[in-house]
Order: sequence, then structure tokens, then C-alpha cells
Amino acid sequence: MPHQKMTWTGGMPLGLFKGVRTFTLTPRGDQVEFTLHEVFSGPMLALIGGSIPDMSEAFQKFVEGLKRRAET
Repeated sequence: MPHQKMTWTGGMPLGLFKGVRTFTLTPRGDQVEFTLHEVFSGPMLALIGGSIPDMSEAFQKFVEGLKRRAET
């Protein structure tokens, strides 16, 4: 299965703050498991971390829409 992983990376210069979001497709028999993982790092994380919005609901809606689309 080609193209099993996609990673988005962004942040501040010099690694002061970095965000990495990874989307992964893993074959599981005749199905495919989708995983979305997000990691933040860097010395500015302590200052910036509190202002990062909780994206849980938006990610859940994204995953539900992706599932619907994949099953049709």
C-alpha cells in the first residue's frame, strides 16, 4: 500500500517551537486503520502551549467525515 504516511511540520525559527502532525494508514487485514497524531515541542512550548486550542472536536469530525467518504 503506497503513501501510508503524511507529516505536516510547522513552527518558529531555530526550533523555538515546533508542531508535527502525522497522518498514518495501516493495513489491518481487509481494512485500513487511520491514525492522526500531533506533537508539540521546543523551549517556547511552556509559553505558547496554553494558547494552542483544543482541536479534539475538529479532529473527531474530520475522522468521521473521512470514514464516511472511504466507506462510500
